[in-house]
Amino acid sequence: MKSNILAVDPGFGDTKINVNGRTVKMTSAIARAKSVGMAGIGMKSASHANTIQYGWETYVIGEGAWHHGEVLTNRDYSALSSPERRALVFGALAQVLEPGEYSFDTMVIGLPVPLLMDEVQGQAVMGGLKAYKGEHQFTTEKGTYKLQINKLKALAQPVGGYADWLLDDDLRIRKNGRNAEVAVLDIGMNTLDLYVIQDGKVLPRFIGGGKVGVRRLLELLSANGHEPEELDAMIRSGKLRPSKDQLESWLSEVLAAIERTWSNLRRFTTVIPAGGGSIVLGDLLRLALISKGAAVSWPEDPSTTNVRGLWKWGAYGR
Repeated sequence: MKSNILAVDPGFGDTKINVNGRTVKMTSAIARAKSVGMAGIGMKSASHANTIQYGWETYVIGEGAWHHGEVLTNRDYSALSSPERRALVFGALAQVLEPGEYSFDTMVIGLPVPLLMDEVQGQAVMGGLKAYKGEHQFTTEKGTYKLQINKLKALAQPVGGYADWLLDDDLRIRKNGRNAEVAVLDIGMNTLDLYVIQDGKVLPRFIGGGKVGVRRLLELLSANGHEPEELDAMIRSGKLRPSKDQLESWLSEVLAAIERTWSNLRRFTTVIPAGGGSIVLGDLLRLALISKGAAVSWPEDPSTTNVRGLWKWGAYGR
């Protein structure tokens, strides 16, 4: 048996996990495989996708899952505690670990800020996430896994971006990091999350966000029958390039949402862009923030900075 801390950022674009500093992400697409009998005889499948048997179901997960059956992905917050979302997390975990038995002392999971601001819905989702505690067994193409998760700790997703900035890989605190007033803007598939932390304590005045994540950009594109997850993957791979006008239109919505909560970016020690949406906007976002007076700290990989930091936060607090 191996003892580890598991960090999870269950995004609606990508599901990210980190085990003892090792990070992997998987496209948050999941489907039930469609049986076509012998109809594909003599042909190759349109794309290979990972399969996982969890509970009574066999799922197709990750990039390309949309080619194999009806997509089950649900962007409602309640879906975060569903069995299919657990299958996504465990499928991502199988990309890092070999088949076998593993015990996790703590699972640290990041949740969207707008969800946590709605106390009733937040409590309902938190209750559902308790299903992660205890024993789990699943099988992938690599083999069978048995997990034991002993403790669950939930945090707002942007806490991860802050912790990744504050702590280095050896969990040493950045010089003058405790006194810094750090603003994290996390652009995910569904939401923009705004969060400000100083000395490990949240500043409620500056918590906010809105539903202006990557899905708003996708709504500006011509879907032509493609699933949102498929369009998102095409953008990330470079197969689909939004026009400058489309990016600027989306950016204007993001900046408007930021200004409603953070009226003056100059007051913060640093502003950290996180999430896959920050990568999609790239220099357009960076230059827009700088033009408004922000001291921008761009992470090495904005899409995984949250999950890296969530693991650091869990490890530092042990």
